[in-house]
Amino acid sequence: MINLAIDIGNSRTKVAFFEVNKLMHEQIIDNENQWHALIKNFKPQYAVMSAVGAGADAVSAILSALKVSLLQVNYQTPFPFTINYNTPQTLGMDRVAAIAAAQFLYPNKNCLVIDAGTCITYDFISTNRSYQGGAIAPGMHMRLQAMYEFTHKLPLPNLNWPEDFEGKSTEQSLLSGVCIGVADEINGRIARYTERYGQLQVIICGGNSHLLAKHIKNNIFAAPSLVLMGLNQILLFNVK
Repeated sequence: MINLAIDIGNSRTKVAFFEVNKLMHEQIIDNENQWHALIKNFKPQYAVMSAVGAGADAVSAILSALKVSLLQVNYQTPFPFTINYNTPQTLGMDRVAAIAAAQFLYPNKNCLVIDAGTCITYDFISTNRSYQGGAIAPGMHMRLQAMYEFTHKLPLPNLNWPEDFEGKSTEQSLLSGVCIGVADEINGRIARYTERYGQLQVIICGGNSHLLAKHIKNNIFAAPSLVLMGLNQILLFNVK
């Protein structure tokens, strides 16, 4: 059985094809013609979608026309864990999908998932399969953009790791404030969870995970396809 997982984020749409649990192909979708070519090539029977950005209705219409059965994940979808969250109707399903992947990769472990994308999200699932929520913070690009837009003189540097934590120019100072600041924030968040729950597995994903992974002190697993993997796990749980 070939499954199609679709993650419509704030800035891009990512898709992946799975044969049960095996990732076969992954890419970013830029135009409608790509949908037709991919589906013709892989012939998925089922699709699963999480959408925090715009475009879900258009994708749903394309899949319907191509006769692909779609599960659009929402807070009422059955999950392979319980959700301990006061407002599940407001919960981003990309966050839930990342937790589903973490549980699949590390069953019966405390897992903290850090998604370093447009926003930085922190999500935790305990050993008893209970999702405990987490935190949302501005992403790295967002922090640089905010300082550029809300001041008169600060520039907007390209995002890359600073030469040192002590910035010797305004550009390097901005990069230090964002990059080192985010790394310190992540290390502090991991320390809080470790103090409360004990040993845990940390997983990082998202567009800026490659910048951050080697600057985090704790044992960390980088999984760039985590949300897509989790969507596939949610689909398998619902169609078995």
